[in-house]
Formats: sequence, C-alpha cells, structure tokens
Amino acid sequence: MSQPAVLRFAAACAVGALAMVPSVLGQGGTYPSARTGGNYMHNYYFPPAPSSTPWAPAWSPDGKWIAVAMSGSIWKVDPAGGVAHEMTYDGKYHSMPAWSPDGNWIIYTADDGGKTLQLAIANVATGESRALTNDAFIYTDPVFSPDGSRVAYVSTKPNGFFNVYIRPIKGGQWAGDEVAVSTDSKFRNSRLYFGVEDLHITPAWTRDSRQLLLVSNRGVPLGSGNIWLAPAAAGGMHDAQSVVAEQTLYRARPDVSVDGRRFVYSSTRGTADQFSNLYVQPVTGGEPYKLTFFEHDAFHPRWSPDGEWIAYIDNREGLPQLALLEVYGGANRIVRIADRRWKRPMGVLSVRTVDERGQATGARIHLTASDGKFYAPADAYARVSAAGDRVFHSAGEFQVELPVGKTKLTIVKGFEVVPQDAEVDIAANEVTRAQVGLKRMTDMSAKGWHGGSTHVHMNYGGNLHNTLENLMMMSDAEDQDIVLEQVANKDNRILDYQFFIPGGGPHPLSRKDMVLVVGQEYRPPFWGHVFMFGLRDHLISPFTTGYEGTAIESLYPSNTDMLRKAR
Repeated sequence: MSQPAVLRFAAACAVGALAMVPSVLGQGGTYPSARTGGNYMHNYYFPPAPSSTPWAPAWSPDGKWIAVAMSGSIWKVDPAGGVAHEMTYDGKYHSMPAWSPDGNWIIYTADDGGKTLQLAIANVATGESRALTNDAFIYTDPVFSPDGSRVAYVSTKPNGFFNVYIRPIKGGQWAGDEVAVSTDSKFRNSRLYFGVEDLHITPAWTRDSRQLLLVSNRGVPLGSGNIWLAPAAAGGMHDAQSVVAEQTLYRARPDVSVDGRRFVYSSTRGTADQFSNLYVQPVTGGEPYKLTFFEHDAFHPRWSPDGEWIAYIDNREGLPQLALLEVYGGANRIVRIADRRWKRPMGVLSVRTVDERGQATGARIHLTASDGKFYAPADAYARVSAAGDRVFHSAGEFQVELPVGKTKLTIVKGFEVVPQDAEVDIAANEVTRAQVGLKRMTDMSAKGWHGGSTHVHMNYGGNLHNTLENLMMMSDAEDQDIVLEQVANKDNRILDYQFFIPGGGPHPLSRKDMVLVVGQEYRPPFWGHVFMFGLRDHLISPFTTGYEGTAIESLYPSNTDMLRKAR
C-alpha cells in the first residue's frame, strides 16, 4: 500500500494542498482496433500521446508558421523566434496537424488515451474545433490535397487493418463519402513483426492532386514497406508502382516538393545507416540523393511553401525537436521553443524527490493533471507503457507546466521503495513546489541480492536518441543495480554496436552501486533469441539468421554454433 507523500513547500511560491489519493497507474489501452503492426507500430508510427517536445511539423501556406503537436495540443510555432501558440485543446491528445491550402483550417488526430484515434478540424481564425470522425476505429495521417478539395488519411475501418482513404471536404466539413485507395490484402505468409495483412500508410499528394505517394508492404516480406505512387482514386493501389524499394520501419513519410518533381523522405537505406536520414528522389522513381549525414535520427520532413527549407524532427540532443534544413545551402538548426503561450490558465509544478537522507534521487513519475490528461516536462521523454501508463523519468528534480486545479502524482522507484501518491493544487501563473520523500522498505543489495534488467535495447523505441548516460539515469530511477545493454539487430540494421568495449567487463560508466555491461543479443526468429555477455574481443556476426528475403535466410548457424563462437 502506498503511503502519503511527505511534502515541504518553498515559502516564496504558491502552496499546494496535499492529500492521500488513489494511484494513477494503469491510465489507458493500446488501440484495440489495430489488428496488425505490433509494438514497433506503436513506437514508430502512432503519434506520441503526448510528446513533451514538438512532433509532426506542418507549414502554414504563407510559410510564417509551423504547426506541431506538443503537450497534447496543436501549436503554431514562429520558426524565427521559437514562440509557440496553443491552437487546440480538449480532453484528448492532439497530433499530426495538416494545414489547408487556404490557411483557414488545420486537420489533426485526436487520441482518447489509447483506445481510438479520431480526426478533428480547427478553424484557424476562431480557434473552434469539431470532430470529423467518432467511432471505434483509428484515423491518422490526414493531409489536404493541394487544391483543397479532398483529404487523404489512413484508417483501420472496417476490419482493423490499415488502408488509405480519400474524402471530399469543404468549409471544414465532409462534403461527400470516402473512397478507399487501398483495400485489405494479404502476404503469402505471416511476416516477422508485421503479420500477414498488408499495411497502407502515410499518404502524400502530388502537386496536381491526382496521385498519392504512400508506404505499403504489399508483396514485401520484411519491414513496413516500399514507397508507392498510386492514382488518387478508388482502388488506386491496384495501379500503383513502387518508386522506392527498401526496408523501412514507418519512418519514410514522403512529402512532395513545391515544383512537384521530387519528394523528401526519411530512410536508413535498408541497412546502410544505423540512423534515419533525409533523402530526396524523383516522384516517378530514380536514384535517391542523401541530404543529411547524421549520427542521429531525422524524420517527419515537410517542404516549406517556397521550397527553400525542410522542417523535420531531429533527435541529436536526445529528445525529438523541431529543426530546419536549408535545401540549397545546407544551413541546419534546431528551432528551440522559447515560450509556450497556452490558451488556458496554467501553472508550474516543481518537484524534488529525495531519499531517507534528504538527497535527491531519481524516480519514475506517473502524473494526471486536473483535466485528466498526462503532461511531461519539456526536458523529459514522455513514455506510454504497454499497459497504458503514461510516465517520464526524473533524475531527482523536475518542473512541468500544468492546467489549474488538482494534479495527482504517483512516484515509483523500483520494487524496494514504497510508491508515493500525492495530490497538489496548481494555481494560475504560480510555481508550486513540492518535495516528496521516498522510503526504502528493504535493501536487497545489502543482503547480497542485486536487481536489474538483463534485457535492454536502449534505441528500439525510435523517437528518443538514447545514450548510455541517459540509460543510466533511467535505470537509477528504476532502482536497478545491474544494467545489461544489448547490441542487436532491428531487421537488417544493427543498433548500438558503437558502445561495445572488448573485454566483457563493466563499462567505464558503471558506478559503485550500478554496474553497466554492454553485450549482444543474437536474434534468429526460428531458434529464438539468446544473450551473449563477457565477449572478450568482438561482437559475434551475423547478429541474426532466418530473415525472409535476405541473404541470411537460413537455419544455419544455430544458436549452439554461435555460442561456440562466443566462448
């Protein structure tokens, strides 16, 4: 049973009322109408609910603003100064904005907490929003046609599988029935991580409003699929042609240039890059040209209306951030959010978590604000667990902007510390400070038993560019004594191999109270996955076997063969 949190408030700031409250664990679900895709779809494809930093940029038609998703709302950001204005807000998590060509409307997705994703639209002038869909299915990736008469989007309607639809729109309302560009289709067998049903996702219009670029794994054995060019009409996928054939993982998201001749997309070029970089290619097919050469990820690219800039999401500093790339010239910069101008009363909660000695200590934070939604600090990575818990990790202190009213907290630090529940009152334009004491119920390490995680892949989520230092912070927040990071493949890519140090012992970042070891996971789909730690000289290659359609589609070597190599 959790105990009431011990809070002490700074005299100079607003005092928050504290009470023992029910836990806020278990806050949502995992999109039951999505019958294919699995964990990687949730990590790489569905919009974060919410993202603590900008997500899914979309230019205004005049090029003066960039719409983004952030903190559960749609915002418009001044790319020159970084001032962000909140444009939409309600009880759902908003994302994936797209501006109408006349600048009057923004269509976006509305997530009800992991059950469904719906479409909504906002009047830019009045700020009023209305729902466009309201059922049990998923709707995402909305984008206006260049002539403004139609919207292309993705839905799991009617059978739970992902298809592209087009629907007429006028004056912010549907103006006709939808037509299905793609329909349910199947691969010859169930694909590793992707199943038997085909995906059709991320549509992008050509400039004449007559065709769509989209991503589909129709006929593709591994990954989320190729980029296809299809007629923007009912059944258009039957006449589609593949214009990029490579292994993708939901990141491609093509966008056609202003002149209509080329498109930008995010890619790892199959296995050429560990990270997603930006590429351009002719719309009708051809050889890709690489625009960025990052050792981090760049994705969600969108051309500016004048064709001079590409807005995209960049995680060079860890968290996803809004960035700009000059198309001709190569200038590149992060658009830092200098000020968040909310459309509703907000306050600030500042929390310090301490151990029994009064020293700051890391923890996992579960937070539900007065509006029933989750918020995370601008410098923290917002996460959603498989159980639907929305959390972030703190190194011991954090600040977060919250709506006025009672905020509920559950603060957790592993299995040996008593979880703490608290309720704090947030006042408008005030800083409420709280200190939460954590009490250890037992110390298993002192008894010779050490807890930790033997199975960690720190960059499998895709959005966060994780480092060993940040992994240690997260592990400390979970009260782990042992952290076994594993270099491994994701499809044909090998992730985190640069962190391996020969010898097999503790990594130099290890602490007296927390040991970090970098090893390897060998991941053949037929034989099963095995761990390899204590490697004295090098990582063992290949990192997997048996992947359909690749040169390593073989049952040899077996796990026994590879373990002999690792001895």
